[in-house]
Amino acid sequence: MATYGRTTRQGLPRVAGGDPWPPVFEIAEGVPAVGVADAAVESVAAEPAAAATDADAPTGVSAAASVAAPARAVRSGLPRVPGGEPWPPASAAAAAPAVPAAAAATVADAEPASAIPAAAAPAVPVTSGVVAAAGGVALRRGLPRTPDGEPWPPAGSAPARSERVATPVVAAAPEPSPAPVSAPAPASAPVPVPARTPMAPQRTPMAEPRRSTAVAAASARPAAEPWPKLYGPFSRAQWAGSLVIGGFGLLLAATGLVVGVNWLLALPPMQEFLVTYPGEYHLPESAPVGIPAWIGWQHFFNVFLIALIIRSGLQVRTQKRPTAFWSPRWNPQRKISLPLWFHQSLDILWLVNGLVFVVLLFVTGQWMRLVPTSWEVFPNALSALLQYISLDWPTENGWVNYNSLQQIAYFVTVFIAAPLAVITGVRMSGLWPKNAKVLNRIYPVEWARAVHFPVMLYFVLFIIVHVGLVFATGALRNLNHMYASQDVVNWTGFWIFAGSLVVIAAAWVAARPLVLAPIARLFGKVSGR
Repeated sequence: MATYGRTTRQGLPRVAGGDPWPPVFEIAEGVPAVGVADAAVESVAAEPAAAATDADAPTGVSAAASVAAPARAVRSGLPRVPGGEPWPPASAAAAAPAVPAAAAATVADAEPASAIPAAAAPAVPVTSGVVAAAGGVALRRGLPRTPDGEPWPPAGSAPARSERVATPVVAAAPEPSPAPVSAPAPASAPVPVPARTPMAPQRTPMAEPRRSTAVAAASARPAAEPWPKLYGPFSRAQWAGSLVIGGFGLLLAATGLVVGVNWLLALPPMQEFLVTYPGEYHLPESAPVGIPAWIGWQHFFNVFLIALIIRSGLQVRTQKRPTAFWSPRWNPQRKISLPLWFHQSLDILWLVNGLVFVVLLFVTGQWMRLVPTSWEVFPNALSALLQYISLDWPTENGWVNYNSLQQIAYFVTVFIAAPLAVITGVRMSGLWPKNAKVLNRIYPVEWARAVHFPVMLYFVLFIIVHVGLVFATGALRNLNHMYASQDVVNWTGFWIFAGSLVVIAAAWVAARPLVLAPIARLFGKVSGR
C-alpha cells in the first residue's frame, strides 16, 4: 500500500523580501519530516591521469550529503524474475524518502566522475536516484503503474517517524556538461549513515504572571451565602419580623376597637341597653350554688388530656416518617404509627372523662350553669362582650353564676365542639368499619378531616382566652373555684394549679417513643420500620 505525501503549509518569510517559510517539500501523510540530501551523487571511477581544473571540469554537486539512520532488515516477498531471489534482498537497508525533482535533475546531468577530483568526491554507492533517510523504512514495492515502468511505489519514499529536523541545503552546482554519465551502484550495497542532526530544544510555555495577594483577593468571586433554614414557609428571621409587624398591627386594631366601643357605649340608647341587660340572667331557683370538688378534678384531667391530645395530633399531622409502629394483638396485619396510637388512646381516655363529667352534670344539677335556660342569654351575652371590649368588665360571681358570654362558650365547648371532635376522630381511626360501603358513602372521610383540624384550633383558642380571663378577672379567687372548691381569696388554688402545670409539662416531654413503646407493648406489638 502506498503512502502519499503532503506539502507543508507555508507562512511569512523569515527575512524581508525572502521566500515564504518553510520551503516547500513533501512529507508522508501523518509523518514528521526529516532532513535528507537535496541531490545524489553517482559513483564513478576517478582516473588519476586526467587532472582537470575547476574551470574546465564542473562537478554535479559539491559533496554527497546524505542523512540516514541505521538500516534494518526488510521483509522479503516474491522474486521479481522466475527462479530469482526474493525481493527486495534481505540485506537491503532502509530506504530514504524520494529525492526531490530538482536534485534528481542535477544528478542526471552531472559530469563523469573523471572530472571530479578523487580526494574531493569519494565514491558513494546509492540506489538509482535514492538517498537513504535517517531512520527510514524501505517500502514493499509492487507492480508498476505503467507498462514496462518501475515498480511502485518508488524505493525509499517512506521516511522514518522521527522528530522534525532541519533539512540540510546543498550548494547549487555549476551548469553540467550535456554528456550524462549513469553508473548505478548495486542495490544491496549499504549506504553510509552520518550522525543524526540534533533536535532543537523545545520552548517551555510562559508561566502565568503572579498577582499580588491584594489583587487576587479583590478579583476573587465571593462565595454564595447559604440559604437560611425554613420553618414552614418562612425562615426564623422572617417569622420574627412577621410577629413584630403583625403584633403591632393587632395592637393598633385593638386600640381603635376599644376607642370605638367606648364611644358607642356612651350613647344614651346603649346606656339603657346595659341597664336592661347587665350581662347575666338569674338561674332557676333549683340551681345549685358553688363548685363541687369532683368538677375541680374533672377540670384537671380534662386539661391534662387535651394538652397531650393537641401535641400528639400535631405530631401525627406533621410527621412524615414514623420511627415506630403499633399493631393490635387481634389484628397483627393492621399497623399504625406509635404517635397515632398515643393520640387515639388519649382520645379514648378523654372521651371516658367527658362522659363521666356529663353524667355528673345532669345528676347533680350543675348542668343549669352551662346550659342556657332563657332566651335572655343572647342579649346579655352581647352586653358582656361590649363591656369586655371597652375594658370596663362586668361584675361577676362565678361561684354562683356565670355571665351569659361564659355560659354560651362553655356550652359550645362541652356539648358541640367535644362531640364533633369525637365523631370526626372515630371516622378517621381504625375503629371505623372499612367495608361499610353505605356508611362510607354517607359519611366520607374527607368531611371528617375537614372538620377535625378546625375543631382542634377552636380548643386552642378557647384555652388561651379562658386562661387569660381567669388571670385578668381575679386570679386567686378563680383558681380557688376551679381547683380548691372554695370561695375565698388565698394561694391554695394557685399552688394546686402550679402543680398541675408541672405534671402536664412532664407528660409533654415524656411523650416520646422511648417512654411510649413499653406502654404500647401492654396492648399490642411495637415494631420498627
